[in-house]
Amino acid sequence: MKNQKKISGIEAIRRARNLKYVPGAGFALIHLTYNAKTKEFGQVSKTERARVRPALKEDTFTEDGDLYFTYEDMDTGEPKMCFKRLMRYIGFPPDYELLKIDWYNDGI
Repeated sequence: MKNQKKISGIEAIRRARNLKYVPGAGFALIHLTYNAKTKEFGQVSKTERARVRPALKEDTFTEDGDLYFTYEDMDTGEPKMCFKRLMRYIGFPPDYELLKIDWYNDGI
């Protein structure tokens, strides 16, 4: 994975959101998990086909809602979310080649 292609976090989220305008299109996502209630973290979650879903109301979160990325598993219909900074890889149509998300060069 020395020559792994990279994408900035901002660009990854922008491209994932733009897929909602393409019927039936989704993205692949790999991220690390974190459960604030149980303080469990570090598991890898992989979703083969996902699409962005609307953000939840601000009062739903214990932290700032901008920290979360909300999506839906297109295979199960299950709503999911993760911390944006825990997103590690994302793949887009047509080949779904996984791109490493580089959060350090976003200028944030």
